[in-house]
Amino acid sequence: MPEAPARPAHLNLDVRHTFGSVDFSVTVDGKPALDTTLAGSGKRFKMFGKRAERSYTRTLDLSPGVRVVGVRVRSDADKFDQTRVERFDLGSASVAALQITADDSGLSVVAERPPAPPRRRAPAPAAPPAAVAAPVLAPPPAALPATPPAQQEANAVVDLLHSIRSMLIAVAGFVASTATGFLVQEFLRTRKALIFAQAAGASAGLVDRGERRRRRRSPKAPSE
Repeated sequence: MPEAPARPAHLNLDVRHTFGSVDFSVTVDGKPALDTTLAGSGKRFKMFGKRAERSYTRTLDLSPGVRVVGVRVRSDADKFDQTRVERFDLGSASVAALQITADDSGLSVVAERPPAPPRRRAPAPAAPPAAVAAPVLAPPPAALPATPPAQQEANAVVDLLHSIRSMLIAVAGFVASTATGFLVQEFLRTRKALIFAQAAGASAGLVDRGERRRRRRSPKAPSE
């Protein structure tokens, strides 16, 4: 079913000023949309010296979408020149408004924005059909080359030599351990004999000295 064509959006302008006359212009997305001169009141209002406020209304038709609206109010006689920029997101047949006030205190712009229009999602592109991958056949395992008899004999000899070497290392370690233990025992035995000999010699010396003292103290027998 074909979609209904989009209808233009509406921007209502409500301009109020207190100057003798102003140049009023509007741009949409940087392009001129309105340029006019607004007449004002040439008389001052009562004792405060202010002019009476004049108003101007206008409706602009804009294309739906995001629009940047610029408003400029200029009065050469009053040395006034100010600009304001507002952004609108307009849907089909939506209505927005700008309330513009210009006086000696400056330019005031109040924007009334319609609800943001719903965004349509673009349909996702159809995925291309997946290509059927051909089954990959694994290559047959390569046969291991047979070991020649000469290589087998050489390997056997090498294994035998390694075994003999391990046995010799074990025997050498045992012999070294036994010899070390024997030397330690002989050293201890000799040390003990030397200590006993020294103790015996000291005891004999003490006995000899005691005997000599005893002989010296005993009286000599009378000679006949």
